[in-house]
Amino acid sequence: MKTQRNWVYYITLFLVSVYFTLYHRLSVYGKEKIPRDRTVIVAPNHASYLDPPVVGYAFYPEYLKFIAWEKLFSFPPLGAFLRAMGSVPVSPENKNSSAALLRLVMGFIEEGYNVFICPEGHRTEDGRLQPLEGGVAIMSLKTGTPVIPTYVAGSYRALSPRMKFPRPRKLTVTFGDPIDPAALPAELTEREKRRYILDKIEEFYKTEDAKDKEKYPLD
Repeated sequence: MKTQRNWVYYITLFLVSVYFTLYHRLSVYGKEKIPRDRTVIVAPNHASYLDPPVVGYAFYPEYLKFIAWEKLFSFPPLGAFLRAMGSVPVSPENKNSSAALLRLVMGFIEEGYNVFICPEGHRTEDGRLQPLEGGVAIMSLKTGTPVIPTYVAGSYRALSPRMKFPRPRKLTVTFGDPIDPAALPAELTEREKRRYILDKIEEFYKTEDAKDKEKYPLD
């Protein structure tokens, strides 16, 4: 897979490592499930601005390309880390063009990058899981790229949309079993295959979300 490593990358990686390890007590599970011999689409839930950097860090040492709202780049340390980890800033206007974003991310895949895309589309406002959009399934089927359903636990408690600064809440990143479009039942139509992929992602989210809410019911 393509990588872009320089001194900015390693400095920001060190700083982010200290931050997530000490401030959020980060734990990562399921990393061994990620194929290392082919490009993948990492598809996490989206509850906080912390999701892109923590998933990007959890994916290390592999490189993960993703798009992010340009406002996130206004804070220099975070902006430097996002750029070093492979993020591309998009304006609110471009963010609202799903077709343009789909072409952009598919271009990353065709260039050999692992990519990050949130099937929910935007952050949850209340901590609940949101309906999934179809872009991730379309990209997977068109490019033949496996999807890695990913769940970030604790990011809403640490930095919900109503918070200005993150709280020291524990974060956990869990990678699920790959959903390989080549392994889908051949008798399914394209529409049914898209639905199959989205249902698998949603099933994983709900399972992990239930575990998280059972562990932190009042937080």
